[in-house]
Amino acid sequence: MPHSSSPRRSLRILPALFAGLLLCQSLAAAPEAGNRPLKMGFFPIISAIALFKRFAPLDSYLGKELQSEIVMETARDFPTFVKRTAQRQYDIVVTAPHFALLAADSGQYRVVASLRKDLVGYIVVRADSPIRDVTELAGKRIATPPRPAIITQSGMDYLNRQLAPPATFLPHKSHNAAYQAVLGGDADAAVVSVNAVNNALRKGLPLRRIGSTPPLPNMAVLVATDLPPAVGQRLQQALVGMDKTPEGRAVLKSIGFPGFRAADNADYEPTRPYLARIGFLKTDARTP
Repeated sequence: MPHSSSPRRSLRILPALFAGLLLCQSLAAAPEAGNRPLKMGFFPIISAIALFKRFAPLDSYLGKELQSEIVMETARDFPTFVKRTAQRQYDIVVTAPHFALLAADSGQYRVVASLRKDLVGYIVVRADSPIRDVTELAGKRIATPPRPAIITQSGMDYLNRQLAPPATFLPHKSHNAAYQAVLGGDADAAVVSVNAVNNALRKGLPLRRIGSTPPLPNMAVLVATDLPPAVGQRLQQALVGMDKTPEGRAVLKSIGFPGFRAADNADYEPTRPYLARIGFLKTDARTP
């Protein structure tokens, strides 16, 4: 799902095994730099339309800083996005921590920046729920984002260590859908991202936080290794310097990000245990 000034649907159908994609792409020729827009793949944390609307200011800002048109793209789900990343469809990738490690392992991308704050999930209940502590969730129904999401995996690990008998985890299509399950009475609690909870509270939704997941490296920005090194250097400088200018700070406020710090592949090693749990990497899920 690409986006420049407005969303438009990708018509490409690209089925393949993930491992096969890495092998094929190692034989592909590097693209010419400077003769075309840079494609920025953004992992599907929210619907495509909402994502393009929210992050359009970042798209424009980076285009100015890199002196190149940036075309934002996403996918309908995590498996599709990961496959397209493996196929080297993107020049710049903004993705989840464990997917960042996967992309870096392929040799096709390298990490240049990370969100400044660590990644944590909030554990929430309805505001009027009698539950006051995570230990009271034993045997309860807990809504989560999609199972491959690192917030889901981290939350399940954390809560399984706390609870006896264990809780029942109910994956949903998004972070918003997970907390909506709580509000609708279909779950007793939810594990969702900090941003999703804060946005819900700003809207006045009756949620209450009772705990947090342990910190992990946050969302990563990567650049394709077959691009000239100067592209990655300028991208890193643009992101890290955003909070130092009025325009950059305005963009960060608009997209709800705390700012970026310089990072590299090694910063994402703590997420490696989660890669083995991503079931769709082991299947030939022929998703366009």
